[in-house]
Amino acid sequence: MSKEGTLHLTYWREYLDPEDGYEYFKIHHTIFRNAPLSQLKRFNSEIFKNKIKKYCDDRFNETATNATGHSGVDMIHGSEYYHTYEDEFGTDIVLNDNSLFNDYGQLYNGRQFFKHDFMPKFTEKYSYKNLNKGVGGYKNDN
Repeated sequence: MSKEGTLHLTYWREYLDPEDGYEYFKIHHTIFRNAPLSQLKRFNSEIFKNKIKKYCDDRFNETATNATGHSGVDMIHGSEYYHTYEDEFGTDIVLNDNSLFNDYGQLYNGRQFFKHDFMPKFTEKYSYKNLNKGVGGYKNDN
């Protein structure tokens, strides 16, 4: 299967970055990874998304002082979820860099609310930043 044949459901929280001109940014927490396209109707259901948002909102322990209080649930297509630096800049600038351009929580199986990876073997090819190496996403090299 290719990345174009996958869907991913994430829960996000919004934060304010005062060091970057008071820009807003989101931190995503992957809930379902590599779901087949057959899950499109389920993942796109506002009832389903609202249930997940309420569940996550009720259980999220926010400690950041720059949190805005906004949150949501997004369904992200595999072409965006697995968009790499090589995809973004091309092989003329970046060669064989399969690190992921956006952080949707792909690097952390242990990030809060992770439920299931439908195809963990598929995810293994994105190993540049120690994807799927455990909580925190980083391996101790010492």
